[in-house]
Amino acid sequence: MTLSEETRKTLCDEFGVTRLVELMERDFEDMSPEADVDREKAALYAERNRGSVRLNAGRFYTATEYAERIRKVKALNLP
Repeated sequence: MTLSEETRKTLCDEFGVTRLVELMERDFEDMSPEADVDREKAALYAERNRGSVRLNAGRFYTATEYAERIRKVKALNLP
């Protein structure tokens, strides 16, 4: 992927690294409900995002929804 120098600088500043290669070696934590992304915020960037169709359409689990789904699945009584 080719990025402009301005984009590289913005990403490095945002993530607190000096080179983008450092991001590959970083361990990212699981998303917590406090840092969760909501569908309204994702919808703001949908036109600019050329990635996942599911993200653009808001068809994803938030951290809170995912935690609730895990709780329900674990509570199922299997035959």
